[in-house]
Amino acid sequence: MSRNSVYGISRVDNEASRTHGWLVTIQRRGVIHRKHFSDGVFGGKQKAFTAAKQFRDDIISKFPPFSLREYSSIVKKNNRSGVVGVCRYCASETRDMPEDKQRWFWVASWPLPSGRRKRVKFSVNKYGEEGAFKMALKARKDALKKLDGQFDPGAARRGRPRKAKNDENVLPARAAA
Repeated sequence: MSRNSVYGISRVDNEASRTHGWLVTIQRRGVIHRKHFSDGVFGGKQKAFTAAKQFRDDIISKFPPFSLREYSSIVKKNNRSGVVGVCRYCASETRDMPEDKQRWFWVASWPLPSGRRKRVKFSVNKYGEEGAFKMALKARKDALKKLDGQFDPGAARRGRPRKAKNDENVLPARAAA
């Protein structure tokens, strides 16, 4: 993260309460670190922003974000398989069919550095209940070995980086014809 980033910092301008300043909010491991930096107390908008960035950077250095591997091992409340990132899934188009016609899978999933998730599924019909489950476990385990970097909860919301625009002097293929 660059020193100029506004990650975790938002502007507060409320005329009704005459509140003007920067609010830092960083959550780490279930604890919210929050502090307000008033323009009046810090001697102006820019000085308050500088103090807010310093506070934010101090919090991040004391409490670094989860690694992707750490984040991927958090047991969620709704986990029913007993294994993080592995679940049993019925294909939605077969859910209302008789049980012998339903298509069941064991699915392995893990986060990608881009904020997206990768999912692979293994058919219970094809590999059997135990075989599909073991294949899902192995797929996840192999993927987690390759996982590197910090978890970024905002990556998926921000989307992928945009591609560079074409040179303005070059006409698109349709227009050139």
